[in-house]
Amino acid sequence: MKIKNSFWQEINGFSVGTNNHLMLNNIDLVDVAKLSDRPLYIFNELAIRENIRSYRNSLDLYYPKPSAIFYASKAFLNLAMGSLLRQEGIGIDVCSEGELFIAQKAKIPGEHIMMHGNNKSEKELKLAVNSNIKRIIVDNVAELILLEKICSELKQKCNILLRINPNIHVETHKSMETASKESKFGFYEDLNNIPEYLREACASHYIDFKGIHFHIGSNIHNTDNYGKAIESIVDYIVFLQKNHIKVEELNIGGGLGISHHEKEESLNINSFLKIICEKIIAECKKKNIGLPNLMLEPGRSIVGQTGCTLYKIGSIKKGPKGLLYAAINGGMSDNLRPSLYQAKHTAVIANKMKGDEKTYSYKIVGKCCETGDVLIDSIDLPLCSADDTLVVFSTGAYNHSLANNYNKHTLPGIIFVRDGQYEWVSKEQALDDLTRYDLIPPHLGDNL
Repeated sequence: MKIKNSFWQEINGFSVGTNNHLMLNNIDLVDVAKLSDRPLYIFNELAIRENIRSYRNSLDLYYPKPSAIFYASKAFLNLAMGSLLRQEGIGIDVCSEGELFIAQKAKIPGEHIMMHGNNKSEKELKLAVNSNIKRIIVDNVAELILLEKICSELKQKCNILLRINPNIHVETHKSMETASKESKFGFYEDLNNIPEYLREACASHYIDFKGIHFHIGSNIHNTDNYGKAIESIVDYIVFLQKNHIKVEELNIGGGLGISHHEKEESLNINSFLKIICEKIIAECKKKNIGLPNLMLEPGRSIVGQTGCTLYKIGSIKKGPKGLLYAAINGGMSDNLRPSLYQAKHTAVIANKMKGDEKTYSYKIVGKCCETGDVLIDSIDLPLCSADDTLVVFSTGAYNHSLANNYNKHTLPGIIFVRDGQYEWVSKEQALDDLTRYDLIPPHLGDNL
């Protein structure tokens, strides 16, 4: 069988060099892989910027009221990414003290930061209030009461959105659904009492209610899911307005899916936003309410396809019925998604891109001590040899974010690639880091 995998050709920036090596923005990825004996996360910086600008331009084109983008930092965040967001002039959505710390370290101004979370601690809320961030997304009644108490004690005003669960089933992995009635996120059971809650919270004049937030899930490819959620939320805005609660803003979250392999189709950003904006405009007109200012929280669709991971092939062996195992120098410690979400990926051998090689069926497995450490269950590749460079595509979202030290593997480094240039933006984790925070009590230290 000849090579049929052309998925990489659909991704911005990839090409084949004269030496039949895979290139990204004119950088030879086989050469880059030689920089380390560990996996490497590679990001196409130009494509990240292009995706951000596509969101911004499409919103300007299709939505007549003010709109704003807040990148979902849980998808991928480090100082370089935060600095890129600041340069591009968009906001960031954080959901922990750590993400807020990195956003501030990258000099993202408070008015460009929103905070999420279903169980924000008092410390996190105080930090957010003192940082004068743009919005805190309130998840539940207990948090609303605590936030009002904090703001009153600090004598500091705070602008909030309420996260509403629209009870929408979406076509994605069960663990990626965030708006079903079983979801841990948002107000659901007590929606009729929210006007009373808001009046009580706002009575001190330290809480300023701005609008509604919803988020239905992750890696979504069907806009019908968004359409149903928008219908439900617009109905709820009507209910609030009848109860004399003004809704100025609507935040529809993120969740737009990407293609991780050749059989997974996705909408482009422009097409997605055209459909979404038209639906919001139509529903508001139908219910005779004014258009709210619009916010979005894209993450995966900004960085997902811009990232790939470089691995080295190690051991190769035969299994039952002619199955071939190719083991890599990484696995579930740097890409947990296949084990966690049964995510599918595709790949190529970067040093064998001629295109006419005979192929063989391989199972790509990691080096962690787990049977479930399988990166790709079955893929046709040219005959693999030890030290070949395997490039796995669409790993920009939730790979670095979920990376771990299982089996005490060190975390990979991260490289940003521009046109003919690349820079390290996160160093590889050193072995000394594995014991940096360990302590040895006196009775265990005699022989060390």
